[in-house]
Amino acid sequence: MSSLIVTENHQLTSRAATALALVERARDYAAAGMAGNTQRAYRADWADFTAWCDETGLQALPAAASTLSLYLTDRAGLVAVATLARRMAAIRAAHRQAGEAVPASFALEQVWSGIRRAHGRPARPKRAMLLADVRLAVQAAPDTLAGLRDRAIILVGFAGALRRSELVAIELEGEDAGPVRVRFVAGGAEILIDRSKADQLGEGAVVGIPYGVNSETCPVLALRAWLEAAAITAGPVFRAIDRWGHVRPAGLTPNVVARIVKDGAARIGLDPAAFAGHSLRSGLATSAALSGKADALTIQRHLRHAKGDTTARYIRDGERFRMNAASMAGL
Repeated sequence: MSSLIVTENHQLTSRAATALALVERARDYAAAGMAGNTQRAYRADWADFTAWCDETGLQALPAAASTLSLYLTDRAGLVAVATLARRMAAIRAAHRQAGEAVPASFALEQVWSGIRRAHGRPARPKRAMLLADVRLAVQAAPDTLAGLRDRAIILVGFAGALRRSELVAIELEGEDAGPVRVRFVAGGAEILIDRSKADQLGEGAVVGIPYGVNSETCPVLALRAWLEAAAITAGPVFRAIDRWGHVRPAGLTPNVVARIVKDGAARIGLDPAAFAGHSLRSGLATSAALSGKADALTIQRHLRHAKGDTTARYIRDGERFRMNAASMAGL
């Protein structure tokens, strides 16, 4: 009988361990359902809300709709409306995760509507680095190893309409290559992206980087020149260079891409504060629309936008002067 009890207890323990493991896996999958940047932002947002609740003596979880209204009112004018909207989403997400009712009421909606009317401002995106700017920036790059790298970053980032996080993640295709890889093919180069910001389900994409019509501004030739000069045969493509001119083994960070773009803008007399890493991606889209040769669907596909509305803004920017009633009037 005792052996039977031991066996049953062992089975119960085993099932409990299996159930616990499944719970942990479920939590991992739930966390993976939200992008890492969003998770970090939500944690900071929730921390701000709970700290405010501690200071005011109000309950954070579950929070009453009136508590959320007071919090938004207190932060209005101090924090951008877009940031407040994200914080409200984070607070509601925390409630759902805890199995609590999401704070909501007609009065809360009225307060939020009033905040948006009083403090809402249109987004001020960074300037697009247009084709003419790109040509001048790469021509003005110093004739050094760092200059070769920066030329390749600007040209590949522009031609591929790549996000800065994608640029720094590129590795040479190989057995141990990461989720963003480059390979050279007959038509130029291909960037293989397993997952991106707009592709959280990991369907993957292949971005074609064609040879340029001008050898001095060809993204494929610039990339090959950098790889050869830096003696990179595997691993991260774009790397740091130390003060002695040695190429470091680790890849760059996204912030370095932004600095390289700003430096390129400054070298040709543009305000570096008006540009960022995204300027290459938006620059390609705007330049393609400005040329009049690429239709909206072609641009959308190249940028890998899930919705055409996102692409439409770049097209409007590109057509601001080309499709302009005043210019058509013949002034």
